[in-house]
Amino acid sequence: MKNLNRTLLKLAFASMFSAGVAGQALAATASFKTYDSNGDGKISLTEFQEHGGQAQAFRDGDTNHDNSLSQDELVKADASGDRIKAGKYIDDAWITTKVKTMLLKDEGMKGLGVDVETHKGTVLLAGWVNNATQVAEAEKIARSVKGVTGVKNTLQIKN
Repeated sequence: MKNLNRTLLKLAFASMFSAGVAGQALAATASFKTYDSNGDGKISLTEFQEHGGQAQAFRDGDTNHDNSLSQDELVKADASGDRIKAGKYIDDAWITTKVKTMLLKDEGMKGLGVDVETHKGTVLLAGWVNNATQVAEAEKIARSVKGVTGVKNTLQIKN
């Protein structure tokens, strides 16, 4: 009975996998036609960027270096774009974690309710502190973290 269950499970996974591959192939064909706005059978960097593609992803996908993407290369470029987007999200999460950790380690900031968020490298500091020195110190700490491109400091002093 266990062998039958394993066999059925394997067949189910194989079926889902093959359906997923077929679905991706159909989606890639439809996507290629969407990107190829002039209908010349290849996708230029301009066409790729008009649909939100990134230049680095285009270069990563253009494996034959002919400055255009074939259907197979478009799949690679899309995958590269997904990795780039995920990497930026991870960078923001890392920056937020690093700033929070440094604020907790700082004796003058420890125990305060400072909220930290990061979007595209810009850190947002929000919450309440006891004095202007803490406002400046929190911003200084945030700016010291590698990858931070800017700080928006909305910290308020408690009355």
